[in-house]
Amino acid sequence: MDKQNLLDTIQRESKQWETFLSEVGEGRMEAPGATGEWSFKDVVAHISAWRSRTLARLRAARQDQTPSSQFWPAGWDEDNDEDIEKINQWIYEENCDRSLRDVLDESRQQFNYMRELVRALSDEELFDANRFDWMDGKALASLINFSHFHEEHEPVLRYWLESQAAAA
Repeated sequence: MDKQNLLDTIQRESKQWETFLSEVGEGRMEAPGATGEWSFKDVVAHISAWRSRTLARLRAARQDQTPSSQFWPAGWDEDNDEDIEKINQWIYEENCDRSLRDVLDESRQQFNYMRELVRALSDEELFDANRFDWMDGKALASLINFSHFHEEHEPVLRYWLESQAAAA
């Protein structure tokens, strides 16, 4: 992978995201039940919150700084399944009252910001696994990963969409 491939991946994911948003349609985005009791809007806010963590790390790298380790309330460890549930609930509570427009705008802006950051970072910063001590031997580019959405959230949301279409 090189920088151009990474930028192409971000662009492709952004287009796929826009297509998915169109498939869902704004009229259904606030109805509960897309994933458990969460609405589609809640899932978008959830994904955006986790993506904000990635963007903060990319921004820190761009500024040659160590990122803050405090993305969530103190003491919660994102490598602990029990804490992941707490984090996800906290994300929900922080975002459930936001407007749909605000949540969608943030999601779209994140793709643009991610592209800007990747463009601004050097190949060494992106791909040298030893460049940033705080990355624990992983390349910064490894943070740009959309598999969580495609593997965990998209299948459930597509099933929900199919259920919505069948009910209509």
